Amino acid sequence: MRASYWIKPQAWTRIVRVAALGWGLLLGSAAFAAEPIDTDGPDFVESSEVVPRGRFQYELDVSAFKPRRSPPDSPGKATTLLLKYGLIENFELRIQSDGYVQQGAQSGRGDTAFGIKWHSQDRDAAAGKPAVSWILHFDTATGTRAFQGHGTRPNLRSVITWDLPHDLALGLMPGIRYDARTDGHRYPSAIFGAVLNKRITGKFRAFIEMSATQIARASNGGVLASWDVGVAYLVTPDTQIGARAGLGANQNSPKNYVLFELAQRF
Repeated sequence: MRASYWIKPQAWTRIVRVAALGWGLLLGSAAFAAEPIDTDGPDFVESSEVVPRGRFQYELDVSAFKPRRSPPDSPGKATTLLLKYGLIENFELRIQSDGYVQQGAQSGRGDTAFGIKWHSQDRDAAAGKPAVSWILHFDTATGTRAFQGHGTRPNLRSVITWDLPHDLALGLMPGIRYDARTDGHRYPSAIFGAVLNKRITGKFRAFIEMSATQIARASNGGVLASWDVGVAYLVTPDTQIGARAGLGANQNSPKNYVLFELAQRF
């Protein structure tokens, strides 16, 4: 008996439906891949977005700074590496290492922090509604002796971002940290940053910001703050390079610094 290659109309309907579904999934994945990378740097104020589910992202910073004290005008260098993974929708796991640190005659490895980020609210520019996220980190005493903190130091930050007219965006990052001095004394300190971003082109943005990594009593190190400017350029949808430079806002803060960043998403 000769085989028949005739296909029933019902079968054709199923084939068309499957093909349409496959084409829709393909277009959806292409659109997902085309979404540009969203990074926490190079600005101090971090992003209110998280890494998409199942995606991995790293942000590598290389910086040089000139402190005002201990010893005066002795330049320093540091590398910071932030690793992020999209765990589930609106949540990312984070590991941040201070990496290699050098100041004067001392050099070694900085501490490592472990944390999580939660994107709790989407933005709605028409309604003036900002995007909001929360970041919880635990800094651990894992560095070499010269650059090792005391015990585990938790900190909680919130990032709030508004879209403004004329391709502007305003970001605020208030936070609190439970820190420790080298003698083991524990104390609370505040964190605050404010950044104004300007989208120049689809791939290029510039920003100006005020960053305060610590707001504490003078006996606990006082206020560490700077004024910063920077830029970021989207090389591909999954790769960004950027830089920022800052001047110390007071005598406690580094005299000046410059930072370069490479970020990639996989």
